[in-house]
Amino acid sequence: MAKANLVLPNGAKVKIEGSAEEVASVLAKLSHPPGTEHKKKKKGGAAQAALRRKGPTGYIADLAEEGFFKTKRTLSEVQKKLEEKGHIYAQTSLSPPLIRLVRKKALRRIREKKSWVYVQS
Repeated sequence: MAKANLVLPNGAKVKIEGSAEEVASVLAKLSHPPGTEHKKKKKGGAAQAALRRKGPTGYIADLAEEGFFKTKRTLSEVQKKLEEKGHIYAQTSLSPPLIRLVRKKALRRIREKKSWVYVQS
């Protein structure tokens, strides 16, 4: 019969008696209580990356994946589409993420009639 004496972080003293497997099982559960386990990072594809995206850059990238930029779109069109999806941003907050996506070559920026339009590369 295996025995173990344990002091928990809250100061409680625990005595465990049982078979080696039972003691090992209880010790494993006590050393990693529910909610404190470290989640292993999973290698994932675009679907998992989309779940991690937040903020205007991620939402605009989602629009690009959906094919929204297959036709030329202005900044105000991007803003309206995001508003339809429940993401309210000022145009001044959308311009830098669009430029970042242009620099990453996910989008192209074209000058038309004294304004900029964005289209997929």
